[in-house]
Amino acid sequence: MPKTPNRQVRNLISSLVLHSRVTTTEARAKNLKREVERIISRSKNLDLVARRRILSLFPKTVAAKLLDRVIPQFKDRIGGYVRVIKLPHRLGDNAPMGRVEFVEEIKEPAKSKEAGKKKAGKSSKDAKNKSNKGKRS
Repeated sequence: MPKTPNRQVRNLISSLVLHSRVTTTEARAKNLKREVERIISRSKNLDLVARRRILSLFPKTVAAKLLDRVIPQFKDRIGGYVRVIKLPHRLGDNAPMGRVEFVEEIKEPAKSKEAGKKKAGKSSKDAKNKSNKGKRS
């Protein structure tokens, strides 16, 4: 058994993290579930080793979302982060299909009120400066 998931599974994990659900064949869905459960379980403490491992496996955007949103949200959960829902068979080759999705909806990080105030304050100062540029004292 390989220590790291192969490219196809890594791409499926990336799609799952970015879009919160993936539709694929049932066999791939079960494999994907196993790998996602392992990655989240091993990275719960978010130490340096876990961060480096995730950064080595995934692109920066996926790794950032995984480290900032997904793993902290499942910190108190012991297991069962992902579910596989069986779907009707695919029309072309009658392959059994399944949808993989997170058990909980991944929440967007709440923007702090201070950051919004700072940006609003800068824009009003910039507007005043622009309006005063043409005037002479």
